[in-house]
Amino acid sequence: MNMPGTTPPLRVVLADDEPLVRAGLAGILETDDGVRVVAQGSSGEEALAAVRAHRPDVVLLDVRMGTMGGLETLAEIRRTAGSLPCLIVTTFGEDGYVAEAIRLGADGFVLKSGDPRELLLAVHAAASGAAYFSPAVSRRLLQTGLGTRFIAEQEAKQRFERLTQREQEVLTLIGDGLSNPEIAARLHLAEGTVKVHVTSILRTTGARNRVEAALIAAHARTPS
Repeated sequence: MNMPGTTPPLRVVLADDEPLVRAGLAGILETDDGVRVVAQGSSGEEALAAVRAHRPDVVLLDVRMGTMGGLETLAEIRRTAGSLPCLIVTTFGEDGYVAEAIRLGADGFVLKSGDPRELLLAVHAAASGAAYFSPAVSRRLLQTGLGTRFIAEQEAKQRFERLTQREQEVLTLIGDGLSNPEIAARLHLAEGTVKVHVTSILRTTGARNRVEAALIAAHARTPS
């Protein structure tokens, strides 16, 4: 039971078809008093059932799971639950899955082999409306050129330059993984003002979500 004035923990649904991996991820999440794993599943079907039953704040999806993998599950969540924050848990060598997950509107990516703290950072970031890339995933996207599947580097720079100076500052912080409240605090703006800037940034750059906006920010900062 939460005491008056306290913030309830983030409710997380976790799906991975490997029991040991699933238990490890759940164990990491439960070290944070601000996070509670409300359901676990071994398949996309179980994840969808858990989403309907528990209405979580964040969903963690493994890419490859039995008959219904993480990408199919993500697509169905987007169809039925709109903007519910969804993070993809991935491994090196699954670049194509990451690219498709971006297209489908994933809110971030965490490596199974990464620092456990990244998982907690990603969950809190996604819940607050931020995009989160594991640093290794972000580097991989840029090094392999996968990010250019959505927008070429030069085009990203041109779209970045169409923004006002303040919008460029906001987009740069989106690329750093900051949420709207964090951006507001950093730039000494009202959170509502940041939301207006984000809406304008997405419209001007053509990004469909914060993950694609973060890729544009990353490309824009790449030396020519």
